[in-house]
Amino acid sequence: MVLPTKSRTAGPRAASTESGPALSREAVIDHALDLADREGLAAVSIRRIAQDFGVTPMALYWHVKNKDELLAAMGERIVDSVELPELAGDGGLQRLRPLLERLVGALARHPASTPLVQARILHCDTGRTLTEQALTILADAGFDTRRRAELSRAALQSVVMLVVGAPGAEIDVPEVERQAMRERKQQMLAGLPVDRYPLLIDSAAAMFDCDPATYYADGIELFLAGVTALAARREHRPA
Repeated sequence: MVLPTKSRTAGPRAASTESGPALSREAVIDHALDLADREGLAAVSIRRIAQDFGVTPMALYWHVKNKDELLAAMGERIVDSVELPELAGDGGLQRLRPLLERLVGALARHPASTPLVQARILHCDTGRTLTEQALTILADAGFDTRRRAELSRAALQSVVMLVVGAPGAEIDVPEVERQAMRERKQQMLAGLPVDRYPLLIDSAAAMFDCDPATYYADGIELFLAGVTALAARREHRPA
C-alpha cells in the first residue's frame, strides 16, 4: 500500500497528496489490517499508524475515536468482505458449506486480525445476514432455538480457530521472522527422542507446512460431519 509521507488534516478529512491517498477512515482501517498482517496485531496502535501516514495522532481522531474503535472497525471490515452466497432451497446441512467457505476466505486474507471478528460479526449487516442464513439451515434440519444458536456460534469459532491455527501462520510474529520461527519449531520436534515419539518426528515438517486448500477443506468437512451426526442422533432419539 502506498502511504502519504506528509499530510495535514482539513476538518474531518485530510487533503490528498501526490504521494498517496487522502487520510480517511477507510484508509486508516486498511492500513491497520495491512500492518497486522505484516507485524502482528500487537503492532497496531494509533501512534504507529499516525507515524506511518506522516501525521500526528490527533489527526487520526477525526476518523477513529481510539484504538478500541479501530480494532472493532477492523473486525467489521473483514466480515463485510465476505461474499454471501445465495441460500439454496434444498441440500440439507450441506448448505452450510458455501457459508463456511466464504467466511474462511475472508478471514484467511487477514489471519492476524481474525480474532477481532467474533466480537463484531453481529454488528454489521453482512455478519447478521450470514448468521441468519446459518440459523435458517439449522432450523430446517430440525434443531431447536437453543441448539441452532449454539451450533451457529460453534461454526464461527471453528472457522476462527482454523484460520488462527493454520500451520505455519505464526500470526503473533512479524512476517520477516515467521520462517525462522517455523524452522525452530521443526528442529525442536526433530530433536525429540525417536524411541518415544517416532511418528511425531516423522510428521515434524508436515506440522508446519500444508496445502491451505486441503487444510481448510478438511476443517470445514469435519465441522459438517459433526453437525450431520448430531442431526442424525436427534432424528433417532426416542420420542
